[in-house]
Amino acid sequence: MTAIQPSTTASTDATHDDVIADSNLGLKIFAEMLAGVLLYGGLGYLGDRIFHTSFLVVFGLLLGVGVSMYLVFRRFWGGKA
Repeated sequence: MTAIQPSTTASTDATHDDVIADSNLGLKIFAEMLAGVLLYGGLGYLGDRIFHTSFLVVFGLLLGVGVSMYLVFRRFWGGKA
């Protein structure tokens, strides 16, 4: 019975640098999304406290998700932001 030895050459398409670059891209996208939700959600919460309402935080969260998605798509897949 012969044992199969792993190849020592870099024959795969994904190198260590490619994996790091992909994880950096994922972290950048996550940070953009989180920042937008926190910013607009926080503004909505502040608006709710000032105006004594209860809907602005939801509106702010939804707006934050929408704006963040737009900016992520535009920056990373659509051209210059």
